[in-house]
Amino acid sequence: MIMKKEAIQAASLYSLRKQIMRLAWPAILEMISGMVVWTADTAMVGRLSAEALSAVGLGGQLAFNITYVFGALEVGTLAMVSRSVGAGEKERANYIAKQALLISAVLGILLCLIYYFAATPIFHLLTRDSEVIALGAEYLRIVSIGIAFMIPTYVMNSALRGAGNTTVPMISAATGNMLNIIGDYVLIFGHFGFPRMEVKGAALATTISQIVAATITFGYVCSGRGDLKLNIKKINLPDFKLIKHLVHLSLPSCMEEFSLSTSRLISSIWINRLGTISFAAHQVTLSAESISFMPGYGFSVAASTMVGQSLGAKDEKAAETAAWEATKLSVMLMSIVGVIFFIVPELITGLFTNVPEVEDLAARCLRIGAFEQVSLAVAMTLGGALRGAGDTKGPFGVTLITLWLIRIPLIFVVVFILKASLEFIWVTTVLQYFVEALLMALRFKKGHWKHIML
Repeated sequence: MIMKKEAIQAASLYSLRKQIMRLAWPAILEMISGMVVWTADTAMVGRLSAEALSAVGLGGQLAFNITYVFGALEVGTLAMVSRSVGAGEKERANYIAKQALLISAVLGILLCLIYYFAATPIFHLLTRDSEVIALGAEYLRIVSIGIAFMIPTYVMNSALRGAGNTTVPMISAATGNMLNIIGDYVLIFGHFGFPRMEVKGAALATTISQIVAATITFGYVCSGRGDLKLNIKKINLPDFKLIKHLVHLSLPSCMEEFSLSTSRLISSIWINRLGTISFAAHQVTLSAESISFMPGYGFSVAASTMVGQSLGAKDEKAAETAAWEATKLSVMLMSIVGVIFFIVPELITGLFTNVPEVEDLAARCLRIGAFEQVSLAVAMTLGGALRGAGDTKGPFGVTLITLWLIRIPLIFVVVFILKASLEFIWVTTVLQYFVEALLMALRFKKGHWKHIML
């Protein structure tokens, strides 16, 4: 009898892990496609000049980091849609998705206008290098057009994940990213009869890819064939009560992303004071580090979806088990990435630049980044589980602590007091993620998330 019970439990655990992997792998592949395009973009721009790399690095951080603040509306969308799907209320899930689309479209257009008309003044606040200002402002103006499509696409992809569909968001992102890579090659260097556009070409390729990705996502949700369906012929007026609840749920994540974006911007400005070579190496290391986000992101999505749907079905135990199993799988895969970072960092950084000084410094920083991986896995996956349950305040609180009490003060000390090299910046990142993982695990174990009503 005991052996039979253990066999049943083992089979159940295998089924759970299989379900987690089914949700995680498309999200991981989606992240891989993003990593590939970031690699290609950085590598191609990195072959122009250090100024071009810095301009695109600063412009990209500014454009996309602030975009992610508004795009954090996807967190509340996923939580509410997954809870409705788990409860068997698919019509309500569709209605929530439509209301989320309305507000995300407004936010996308607003941010597009701000970036387009204020690009040059913004860059004057970020750097004193006149060439970086000129290149970066031009890059930001072009990329701003794609941002109008980017935020609604994020939100709709998140709604699809909440419904248990991680495949279409992967196809949307992968197609757009592949087009981005092709566009980079053709437009940056002027191949196949196109003019050589350099930084402007990189921006144009990014914008076109965002529009194509949006077309795929919206084409699917409006086709009526999927689990999530939007009838574009029937226009709903804004449901301000629901939108208020959605915004209230998403606001901590928006503030969390704003906090992250602000800290990245501040740290970039400070690190830029170390010199163009150090800043370029930092950008290369960030690009290489994005490889490690793939499994963490995938299992975070899986944990969010399964926790939300399990709570919708009133099964708290299943939600908790799914979160911990997703975390274990995430730790396993990200540990492998960490080993690769430590053993052969030069092979990875060499993909992003052929400037010897930049490549060598970035490799040393990436070897330090290898020690982040286990902490990152725990923090990302359990953070996703908490958000899927509707506990967006917990991860926000953890982020505030680790960024503003650990990361930013330590970077200030490294740059302005110790006047140390870039490697010490990455040591602070290792410390930050260790504390973040610890606090996220403590928050999850408290179990407050089990009793949140959506």
